[in-house]
Amino acid sequence: MKTDVGREEKDVFAAYLSEHHLKRSEQREVIVDTFFRSDRHLSVDDLLRLAQKRRRDIGRTTVYRTLKLLQAAGLAQGLELQGETRFEREYKRQHHDHFICNSCHAIFEFSSPDIERIQDEIAADIGFVIDGHRHHIFGLCRRCVSKAASRAEQRT
Repeated sequence: MKTDVGREEKDVFAAYLSEHHLKRSEQREVIVDTFFRSDRHLSVDDLLRLAQKRRRDIGRTTVYRTLKLLQAAGLAQGLELQGETRFEREYKRQHHDHFICNSCHAIFEFSSPDIERIQDEIAADIGFVIDGHRHHIFGLCRRCVSKAASRAEQRT
């Protein structure tokens, strides 16, 4: 089992709590550790389910507040999808964009130097100075395309 996952992030979070005179708690520690061990984009309820496997007395409000603190500390970023926020690790992450499946809501990360170059060229052409961006491309993932094709074949 991984023991030192997110060590630097946990240190940054501890410093953030200290700077803002906020307390550390065992529940917060479990939530933070669970979040940093995940490689998925987690909703509050996803993280709640995972954290409760380790400590059943963790509540939804504590998870929500901890995620907000992680965002404020620059350690997590929220991604709004169909009225629900999914959170991902942010600290020292390379820039990436997302493909998002409209059917199963899976999120796939990708990076493309070509896309970055093209948007920089377009921005320069119109005199626009980019200070950040997010690309979210919506469609159907391979699994959902296959399921839809199978259903269509069954109907014919």
